[in-house]
Amino acid sequence: MMHPRCLMAWLTVAALSTTLAAAPKRSPHSTKASSEEPFRSFRMLDAKLTLLTNQQDGLKAAFYPVQAGSRSMAARRTTASRSMNSTAAGIGRIAGGLERLYQKRHQPFGVQMFRVLRVRAEDVQRGVNAVAEAKTPNAVDLAAMRLDERVVSLVVQFQAASGGYGAARCSPGAWTCCEPKRSKDLLQSERVACIWGCVPTAGTCTGFLGPRIRRP
Repeated sequence: MMHPRCLMAWLTVAALSTTLAAAPKRSPHSTKASSEEPFRSFRMLDAKLTLLTNQQDGLKAAFYPVQAGSRSMAARRTTASRSMNSTAAGIGRIAGGLERLYQKRHQPFGVQMFRVLRVRAEDVQRGVNAVAEAKTPNAVDLAAMRLDERVVSLVVQFQAASGGYGAARCSPGAWTCCEPKRSKDLLQSERVACIWGCVPTAGTCTGFLGPRIRRP
């Protein structure tokens, strides 16, 4: 089995580079940010997840060696944990915003997708707090291992929502749509997942809608 840290690094590259490389072309003159969702939020989540994984490295560096009594070391630990916690909270807020957006759009699958993402961001916050509160080397090791797993889970779920959207090549006037994966096709750690594609009308999307491709 792949080590959680190695898996996280691989997933980060896959989720934050490949799938976000080439979004469908859309008009730059959209008057409402919500018309660009969830792709607009995916770009923000991309940046925050990259920052989160970098901050995780900083958090670990601040807590090793575990036994350190200097005030400067304590300050480093506090700063590192607060920074990572703040980033995870930001991810949760973005996911929560998408959850509310799809509630307004009456698209239950979108609500479910982004609720799971929000909860996993909150799990990361709890994991950061557990590392910050650990007092012994064994406790730090255990908390850090669990935090690794939670960050991997968050990245996997982000990929489950965003993976492949950049490959969708929809005709002008069509809608982008993320259709649910079947339960048997879900990958490990995916709670829910979907595949981005194109539909001719909004009513034919069985998952949740993305932006409509504007006509020239």
